[in-house]
Amino acid sequence: MGGTAEPGTQGERRHRRARGASVASVIEFLEYLSPATLSSPDEPYGLQVGDPSQTVQTLVVSPMVTFNAASTAGAHPRAMLVTAAPLITRPMVAVRRDEPVGERVAHLLERKVSLYALPNSLAAVPGGFDDSLAMQLGLAATTVLRQTAYEQLLKVAVHTPPEAAEAVLAAAADAGAGCIGKYSHCSFQIPGTGTFLATEGARPTIGSVGALERTPELRIEMVVHQRELQGVIAAILHVHPYEEVAYDVYALRNPGTPYGRGRIGDLPLNVSLDTVLSQVHDALPGASVRCSHRSQIPISRLAVASGMCDGLISNASRSVAGALVTGSASPEDWVTAANSATVLIEVGYAASVAPGLQRLCTQLKKTFAPEGVEVICEL
Repeated sequence: MGGTAEPGTQGERRHRRARGASVASVIEFLEYLSPATLSSPDEPYGLQVGDPSQTVQTLVVSPMVTFNAASTAGAHPRAMLVTAAPLITRPMVAVRRDEPVGERVAHLLERKVSLYALPNSLAAVPGGFDDSLAMQLGLAATTVLRQTAYEQLLKVAVHTPPEAAEAVLAAAADAGAGCIGKYSHCSFQIPGTGTFLATEGARPTIGSVGALERTPELRIEMVVHQRELQGVIAAILHVHPYEEVAYDVYALRNPGTPYGRGRIGDLPLNVSLDTVLSQVHDALPGASVRCSHRSQIPISRLAVASGMCDGLISNASRSVAGALVTGSASPEDWVTAANSATVLIEVGYAASVAPGLQRLCTQLKKTFAPEGVEVICEL
């Protein structure tokens, strides 16, 4: 237990997730924001065209692989196109230019443009598409409309000499550990005695090879969410003075961050349907708005769901929402809405994910602009 640990990388990437922009590093960042493990298995996502090792100079973000988005990406060298909806939705046995998908794939391949389809979990995670749409429509406080999962909550415990405790605590907290509600840097510290015997080849910071050492140590315990774990461990190893660091990771039964589709919140005032529609038009320029029916009942609760409605009209109705604003609804959704007091307001897929993609562009610029990457929002 001594020496100097090699610098960690994943802990450093909590706020700046890349050391040289490549397709793989962009994917790592995107799947950090929207864990792929929480995605619906029936919708494809991930790298659909391209090479993970390719260098990225331009990121183009778009709701879908439209002609304009593909052309914009193709006009830039070493471009990567990131979309909310996948281009390839079923296995391809041929790439044919006389078919729409095949033509678009060929276009991207010829211009060496990588294509990445975002996991649909980005709609459900905090700060994702649903939250962004709710904020754009003026819903300040919302709850999940249909809860689907909790992110696993863990506890990390690390043993450290007292003089290194503050550095270890600060590094772990900066990487995401110790967040409880509105508080950060939460920990519990227990003093004790550590023992170790350095064997041949070790480089101990304390003591010498072949001698049993007893030294004062602190055990620092902090909670951490599953997706932050590797970054937290890397951050601890980066600043810890020991050559071999003793740490434990425990799974907790405490509920972690809730994930789910749709958001619902109370409006400041009871308003008419026309007022809600006016707000939708103002907040989502270019939206193609259609309603299931006209209602004279004042609306006090509003629900939103980016992308596909996916039956959430039933959840909105049970939650006594006056209206549900969504991207695209199925025939079944329209039938359900027609027999409900909740008005279904369809705005178009692209308009519903645009606020989330704008937020994503800001995050990508903050993360990859230092690497010289240009980010273009094709919304």
